Amino acid sequence: MRQVLVITAVVGVVLGAAPQESTVQPVTRIYSDADGETHIEIVMMDVGRSNGFSGADTVHFYQYAADMNADWHPTPRRQFIITLAGPGYEVETSDGSVAQLPPGSVLLLEDTDPTCRGHRARALGGETLVMFVPIN
Repeated sequence: MRQVLVITAVVGVVLGAAPQESTVQPVTRIYSDADGETHIEIVMMDVGRSNGFSGADTVHFYQYAADMNADWHPTPRRQFIITLAGPGYEVETSDGSVAQLPPGSVLLLEDTDPTCRGHRARALGGETLVMFVPIN
């Protein structure tokens, strides 16, 4: 139940609504280094305060297929992907790290360099609803 409340707070902050309380949310971050290698790290974000991201004009909802298996690619823009429903999915970076993202998870994609290998993603056994939030 706590994850549902946390994701509600994250969505409220992203869309401009005032959250009810300050909550710390773990965020899985994918980024590329100077050599083009991609990595995963967990960062903590206070969803009750501004985190320095410009607001999104539009959010996109998407349903990953149960057999989704996206090959290596960098992200086209900095963005959050928030897992809303379903079993979730997993991402893998070029250094071999893997993270699973069940409902309530927040992924920050910053591997935007088109020369890097990027990341790949796979479904965890069922359709998963996500929300893409582009950021500046």
